[in-house]
Amino acid sequence: MDDEVIFTRRGDAEILLEGDEHIRVYARTDKIVFAVGTLLPGQRSPVDPGHGGAHEVAYQIEGEVVVHLPDRDRYYHLEPGDAMVVPEGETHTVVCVSATPAVTVWATAPNLGRPALG
Repeated sequence: MDDEVIFTRRGDAEILLEGDEHIRVYARTDKIVFAVGTLLPGQRSPVDPGHGGAHEVAYQIEGEVVVHLPDRDRYYHLEPGDAMVVPEGETHTVVCVSATPAVTVWATAPNLGRPALG
């Protein structure tokens, strides 16, 4: 897949449900996973055990979320345009704290580092 172009239309993305989170996976290779997650107001993702050997970037598109890193007892409030890097293997969970749906782009590299929770 190193030289293959991947083009995915929204309707063709792989659909996953991880707890309350609706996820569309647009690209999954041995080097990156690129997905968009949606949570409705008040909804929470399941606890993600982290990604061994991989970092994960969250970029907030719509709505607001709080990302909790329980091992550090830290909370990060993401609004549209905010981004954060979740370190390798870091346990985390996400809660939609806005009155509108929260849409977050997730990219994990070099790979997911574990099976999907779904």
